[in-house]
Amino acid sequence: FGEQVMDMKPHGDESFYIGSLHGANNDPFYRAAATVHDEMTTRITELSDANHSKAALAAQYLFERAHASNPRSNENKVKIGRDGAILPLCRLMDSANEATRFQACSALSELAFCNEANCRAIIATPGCLESIVTLLDPEHGSTQCDAALILNNCAAFCSDTCGSIVHYPGMLPALQALAVSDHTSSKNVAVGAINSLSRCPSSGVRLAMVGAGVADDTLRVVLGEEGEGDMYEARMARAAMAMANLIGHEEDTSLSALPNFAGAIVSICKIMRHALAERSWAGIFFAPYSVCLPLYNLSLSAEHRAVLVQNGMVELVADLLQGWKQGHQADNTLELALALARQLLLSPDGDEQRERAEACGLVDAVRATAEGARGESRSAVREAKGIVSDLRQRHEAVWMGQAARLGGAGGLYLLDDAVMELVVKLAGV
Repeated sequence: FGEQVMDMKPHGDESFYIGSLHGANNDPFYRAAATVHDEMTTRITELSDANHSKAALAAQYLFERAHASNPRSNENKVKIGRDGAILPLCRLMDSANEATRFQACSALSELAFCNEANCRAIIATPGCLESIVTLLDPEHGSTQCDAALILNNCAAFCSDTCGSIVHYPGMLPALQALAVSDHTSSKNVAVGAINSLSRCPSSGVRLAMVGAGVADDTLRVVLGEEGEGDMYEARMARAAMAMANLIGHEEDTSLSALPNFAGAIVSICKIMRHALAERSWAGIFFAPYSVCLPLYNLSLSAEHRAVLVQNGMVELVADLLQGWKQGHQADNTLELALALARQLLLSPDGDEQRERAEACGLVDAVRATAEGARGESRSAVREAKGIVSDLRQRHEAVWMGQAARLGGAGGLYLLDDAVMELVVKLAGV
């Protein structure tokens, strides 16, 4: 998963995906499923009704069937997107009725959650991005939060949409203005959307965001704000993660002087713990990948790495490797975790890293990954095996150097016990 703001609207649980059902027309279960199927089809048609109050009720109905808490959410999203709901929902964002605009945005953001095809369809719909730019302006009603959430989910679950979003005229300025506005809920979602966009692997997207001043003119301002509570803490963490993704990946980059950045690093590690436990925090579900990427970028700096280690990064990497399973961006997450493990195990900065790695079983976690028994990608298995091999070579080099027959003529054999003990410790043997 990417990031999803929890919505507490009521939801139904009676939706069924008729395409997956088989049975005679006189089967009660089949008839019930057919009734719900027909109801969803009817509501999709009602989205185009001239009466926008009626269209709003139809959008709300579809939102409830697509909501992540609905048992049939995934199947319903496929059907709703496939059966033509996205175009009329996008058009409803231009309604003169604010309640209708709100319901349309809510339905679209929910359809985008965990559904790449819907994300693509939403962003590609003619007029959609123009409508979102308009709704992000506080002068056009109070749906900024809901419009920004569409961008957040599309960017989080389909990186291919990020280019269209950031290059659309007026989009980045509108998000940036919202991120530093006075409306707390809108600020939170706007910073979340910027964070989701910052994870895009496209260098063009990153350069566009940096060039627009997202890092220097917006995120620095966000990080300078004072506040308290989980939502404030989450906003600081998301701003810091976006900073790390946009400009923190260079080894000589230091972000520690930024206001509230030290506290944000503590929050980032806290968020990773919640992500690994699949628990929400501050009303947000964070995916491991959304946290692992900025952790990796930050770890490239020795200064940042030291703070991360103090806040449990070594243990978090071990937990991630031990509990890894298939899911959204799972392969990318695993490869980032292995890159962190390689640095921590083969180029540790000091005794604390070595001791933490040994205590939490990081080496064992890498060995388990090297077995490839959980469906790990070939590249991940190859990298894990490479780490294990590099560690083993250190053992072999040290012990062979201590053998009279093999290493008697070498320098290691001539060292006294005290010096050799230090060599063994530094070698991680």
